[in-house]
Amino acid sequence: MEVTRSIATIAKVGLVVPVTVLLHGLLLIWLLGASMCSKRLRGFMGGAVGRMFVTGVLEGMKVLGFDLETTGFDPRSERVVEFALVGSDVDGTPMNVQSLVNPGRRIPKNATAVHGIADSDVREVGAFESHFGELSRAISDSVIVGHNVLDFDWRFLEMECLRAGVETPIPRAIVDTLVISRRLMIPGRHRLGDLCEKFGIPLDGAHRAGADASATLLLLWRIMQRYPEKFKGTLDEVLASFSD
Repeated sequence: MEVTRSIATIAKVGLVVPVTVLLHGLLLIWLLGASMCSKRLRGFMGGAVGRMFVTGVLEGMKVLGFDLETTGFDPRSERVVEFALVGSDVDGTPMNVQSLVNPGRRIPKNATAVHGIADSDVREVGAFESHFGELSRAISDSVIVGHNVLDFDWRFLEMECLRAGVETPIPRAIVDTLVISRRLMIPGRHRLGDLCEKFGIPLDGAHRAGADASATLLLLWRIMQRYPEKFKGTLDEVLASFSD
């Protein structure tokens, strides 16, 4: 199974992988660079901030929570103002790749009201092109975990790459916790904040890329703990079960 560069060709089953991987066992995350986490989240994680320990099928893989903040909702006309990739490399080394991004346009007040990022915050930082190298190195061959990542964050990434004249980096897999939560029919609303509250995950600093990326990793772990029977067998089998 190939992960292509076009989001339109990615099957929206929540998990996308170009290789067959066993998906039984628990995903145990004790991670996240300290600068990405709120004090409450650091305390919740038992002081093990700064590293990620993954057991089971993701052991030995690069696993990264991914989130973007933007000037609006339409990737064709709006721009990225912040990105975060938080997780661990294949050897367990913590990874924390994040930055503000100059969108080259004014940030609307209604967008600032959501994420708190204003024009003055991005005036002296580089445009997307200046960050592409580190983004590409982080994403390539990684397992990307995001909430609504297929319909939002990845579409924005593709459009920014198109504008910059570069190819969108290809991850090893994309895991969308929004799609998973809907397929599992988890009771209640499926917004990240609502799910974090339901699963007991503190989310101070919501709608900042680092906080959301970090919380999404913990959310995936909690979902896999709560529904272990849904994450058994080969990855192809899991994909098939989520696409039914």
